[in-house]
Amino acid sequence: MNESHTPTRGSIWLFGVLPPIILNVGAIMLFGAYYALLATNPSVVQGISPAQVQFTAYVFIFLVEWLFTLILIARMARRGVTLPSLLAPAGGLFAFRWLPAVVIFLFVNGVLAVYVFAAVGIYGAWPRLDGLQAWQQAFLLLPLPVTAAFCEELIWRGHLIPELEGRRRARSVAIVLSAVSFATIHGIFVVDKLIMTFIFGLGTGIYFARERNLLPLMFSHFVADLWTFGLSVL
Repeated sequence: MNESHTPTRGSIWLFGVLPPIILNVGAIMLFGAYYALLATNPSVVQGISPAQVQFTAYVFIFLVEWLFTLILIARMARRGVTLPSLLAPAGGLFAFRWLPAVVIFLFVNGVLAVYVFAAVGIYGAWPRLDGLQAWQQAFLLLPLPVTAAFCEELIWRGHLIPELEGRRRARSVAIVLSAVSFATIHGIFVVDKLIMTFIFGLGTGIYFARERNLLPLMFSHFVADLWTFGLSVL
């Protein structure tokens, strides 16, 4: 158990349940409206490519994740918890052990690499986002990977796991529940992606539960998202 973390009322709902609901409902509304109009009244969406719709979805994800991250940071600040202590509850931010950090880096990027190869084998190609403007490509190659690395690791590992442990949940249960929530923010309709992100969440959750330092996780996550988005836009 993590005795040093004092649970916050409503925190599991706010950070573990609400973001997946908002992101999935938003995706359903966005893509549902686009493809419904494409089938029934294509002139309305003429000139709007699927890549532009996907880009809009990424902007929506960006805004939602930063909203919840800022809420979390503000809530913790009111309790006297600083950002560095959120990032590294066990001590100094750079005082992590190198061997576990290298292992988690290889795990995170290895899981993504296996998924990319599997997706290419199943679907014939990795999804491309063609026709985006240079600023849109730049957004997908820097702000979005930074957002995923910082916001998702802070919420789903750095906060939810200690929060669940503080509620007397077994460490293994806390890791699994945070992984489920993490997986569902990436969409509940693409089963292979759901499984991949669940495995991703389990591995990163185990690392955080043992090491209590988010910096190696954030770096690993950033690199993984950087090259996978690069495959889509370059």
